[in-house]
Amino acid sequence: LTEKIYVDLQRKIIEGEISPREFLTESRVAEEYSVSKAPAKQALHILSDQGYLISYPRRGYMVCTYTAPEVNEIQQIRRCLEGLCVRLAIERASDEEILSLRVYEGMAAHELDPRAAINTRFHTRLAELSGNPFMPETLRPLILKATMSYIKGEPDIEHFEKIVGAMLRRDVELALEYLYEDIRNI
Repeated sequence: LTEKIYVDLQRKIIEGEISPREFLTESRVAEEYSVSKAPAKQALHILSDQGYLISYPRRGYMVCTYTAPEVNEIQQIRRCLEGLCVRLAIERASDEEILSLRVYEGMAAHELDPRAAINTRFHTRLAELSGNPFMPETLRPLILKATMSYIKGEPDIEHFEKIVGAMLRRDVELALEYLYEDIRNI
């Protein structure tokens, strides 16, 4: 039960269904998911430990947001790590694997997830293509922190296509240019 609640609340946070000014309480979550307070409390605690929520004793939890300077610092780290991911993926990944970055392909326009969810999937998949098993688990929290705070609206699929195209041509410099532009535009 805890896992189900955790996954659903995480999705709602990423997709902006839960407002940053909205308090989540154990009672409210337990009632919403028709469970006892124990799994609700555990799910909220995990989300707090992972940086999705801030705990306010005796009041509940709120979605964590970051200031523009904090997001800029997160983006500095992302540029370094994701730049390495691009280099490694171009070196190691097959064309078919690179094409798997098109996480949005085959979806009708009305079915597209909010921009934050697609952005998170794209950049997490890029980390996976690096071939370094520690890269996705290192980058995913940073990607989420940036996207939760600033990304809203429709996904920039055209921009992702430029990155994929440059990677398929094995053009490291162009792929990095598009990647850095994408990270900067969050």
